[in-house]
Amino acid sequence: MIAVASGSIRIFKAFGRRRLIAELGEFDDHMLRDIGLTRSDLRDASSGPVWQDPTSVLVVRAVERRASRRALVREAQPVTGAKARTNDVIACR
Repeated sequence: MIAVASGSIRIFKAFGRRRLIAELGEFDDHMLRDIGLTRSDLRDASSGPVWQDPTSVLVVRAVERRASRRALVREAQPVTGAKARTNDVIACR
């Protein structure tokens, strides 16, 4: 009985979240980019089984993009101070 109730609650929540994804679909591309998503992310998230919560796909995609942008910014910054001195590096062979 408890398993049926919890399963029903999960399905109900998944449907509600799919409605939210449909609302996100009404955002323009700039608004989606501001929150770290694309239209293809929305399509991918909603393409799963109806009973599956689609928000996990969106969270993973947004976090991956944010991490990628941070890495690009770090790589683009000039290296200064102790890190810039290559003579201090000991080569291990």
